[in-house]
Amino acid sequence: MKKTVLNKNKTLIELGYELLVVCPHCASCAKVIALDNPSPYIAHVRRRFICTACGVIKNKVIKANGYGQARVSYEPKVNYEVILAKNPCDWYFRLPLYLQIACSGNTLWALNLEHLNYIESYIEAELRESHPYYLSVESRLPKWMKLAKNRNEVLRAIQKLKVKNY
Repeated sequence: MKKTVLNKNKTLIELGYELLVVCPHCASCAKVIALDNPSPYIAHVRRRFICTACGVIKNKVIKANGYGQARVSYEPKVNYEVILAKNPCDWYFRLPLYLQIACSGNTLWALNLEHLNYIESYIEAELRESHPYYLSVESRLPKWMKLAKNRNEVLRAIQKLKVKNY
């Protein structure tokens, strides 16, 4: 019987309560956690960077733009704070994500283990429910990741990330 998956329609925002990042001080796995609402679109929320390997802790409050909202953008703007979302990095401190690996000529990345497991369950399924919610993780996965010819390579890469030292 073929493996199937039903769309859970989770968004990156729902999975962004905890981001695993590379500590800029010791290169260990660190966390960026939401102390308030995990959405990057909400202004005046607190985020904390924590590295248990070297003990560094940093706090940040996401400022508002002219409309009283935080801003996620793919390029920097001049007049207000922007949360850059261009590369596989956290949205607040702009640190590289810990869970990233080269795969099929691209970069496979995940925000945290829950996100990685979510991607894995979708990729390993041979039958997938069609028409996911347009902002869901399923709908936003790149085509190369969804192709059957890349399935085994993507799943191997996911396994490598799962055993990466934390």
